[in-house]
Amino acid sequence: MTKVFSFFREVSPIKLILISLGIAALSYFIQKPLPNIFMGLRLIAFILFVYGTIRLLNRK
Repeated sequence: MTKVFSFFREVSPIKLILISLGIAALSYFIQKPLPNIFMGLRLIAFILFVYGTIRLLNRK
């Protein structure tokens, strides 16, 4: 669990934003067959995007 927390603390904000965009893009492929997983992945992507954006704005 500490490895997960350290990853989010140490990774750059640009990488977090790119990861979130990648998750959002991949979630579109499972939209019709698995709508619940689709919504979960979109929520995770949104949270990562907001967290990366806040870190990016606080850095400058």
